[in-house]
Amino acid sequence: MRFGVIGCGMVAQVMHIPYLAELPEAKLHALVDPAEDRAQELAERYNVPHVYAGHEALIDERGDDLDAVVVLTPSHAHADVVVDTLGAEIHTLVEKPLATSLEDADRIVEADETSDATAMVAYMKRYDPSYQRAQAEIDGLDGIDLVTAYDVDPDHFRIVAEVYDLVEGAPPEELIEESVEKRQADIEQAIGTDDETLVDAYDFQLEHVCHDVNALRGLFGRVESIDHVNVFADGRYATAHLTYEDGVQCVLETGDSDRKWFEEFIRVDAPDGMVTVDFSNPFIKNTPTELRTKQGIEELTDTVRTPSYDEAFKREQEAFIDCVEGEAEVKTTTAEAREDLRVIVDLFRSYRGEAARSDD
Repeated sequence: MRFGVIGCGMVAQVMHIPYLAELPEAKLHALVDPAEDRAQELAERYNVPHVYAGHEALIDERGDDLDAVVVLTPSHAHADVVVDTLGAEIHTLVEKPLATSLEDADRIVEADETSDATAMVAYMKRYDPSYQRAQAEIDGLDGIDLVTAYDVDPDHFRIVAEVYDLVEGAPPEELIEESVEKRQADIEQAIGTDDETLVDAYDFQLEHVCHDVNALRGLFGRVESIDHVNVFADGRYATAHLTYEDGVQCVLETGDSDRKWFEEFIRVDAPDGMVTVDFSNPFIKNTPTELRTKQGIEELTDTVRTPSYDEAFKREQEAFIDCVEGEAEVKTTTAEAREDLRVIVDLFRSYRGEAARSDD
C-alpha cells in the first residue's frame, strides 16, 4: 500500500514515519508539510519520492496512485484534510483527537459515512497488548466497585529532544497566525466561553485526556452521566466523577506538569481483587505497559505481566492495513471519536454549570 503522511511534526517523526518504513505492507509514497524544508529533509532520510506543502496538491497530483494517508496535522485542521481525502476515496488514518470542535467532528463523520474508503482514528492505546489483555482480567472480577483513571503528562518535548533527532520546520508565518486564530475560535465555541484559563485548560486536555476517555470507553462502554467536574491549579489539573454503563463508577484525574516522568494508569477495584493497566511513556519506543492483577481475601495472588514489547503505534498501523484489506473491522471509528470529543466538551460545560451537548 502506498502511503502519504500529512503533517510531519513530532508524532510523525517519532512514530508514524519510522514504523511505516518498517512495515513490508506499506510504502512511503509522499510527505506533506507546510514547512517544505522539513518534509524534504525527511523525504531524503526515508527515501520518499514526493513532497508537497499542502494536501490539496497531494490529492491533485497523486490521488490516483495513492492508497492511504495518515493525517497528523493539528486537530483543528483534521476536518479540512479528512473530508478531502475521504472524498477522494483515499483510505484515511487520522490522529486523535478527531477535531477541536463538534462541528468539525460532525463533518468528518459525514464524510466517512458517504465514502467507500476506510477511515480509522489512531487511538494507539487500544492496540496495546496489555490493554487488550486487561478486558479478560476485568471480566474475571467479582463485580466492579470503582475505576480510577490517572494521567499526568510531563514535558514531553524535553524528553523527546533527549532521545530523537527531530527535524525542525518553519511554516509560513501567515499560516501559523491563521491556525492559531482558528483553534482559538474553535475552542471558545466548543466550551462556550473565552475565559483564558478554561480555554488553555481545554486546549491541553483535548489532546491529553482523549486517550483516557477512549481507553475507558473500550473497557466500560459509554459515559451515562458526568456527576462532578473540577478544574484547578490554574487550569493544569482536572478531576471528574463519571458513571459508565451498568452503573460503573469512575474517578478521572488528569493534569499537566513540568516533571520528568510520565504516569498513566487505569485501576479497577473489585470486592475480591484489582486490575491495573500501567501505561508506559508513549514516546519511548517498545517500553512495555504492565498489567497487574491482585486477587484474594484469605490468600493473595499478585501477578505482574508484560505480555509484549511490541509497539502500540506499529500495531495500530497494522490494524489499519488489515481493515483496508477487509481482514478486520474498524474498532476506533470516527463516530466513536466524535462521542469522545462530546465527553470532553461536556466535562468543561458541566464545570461551568451548563447543560451537556451529548444530545445535540
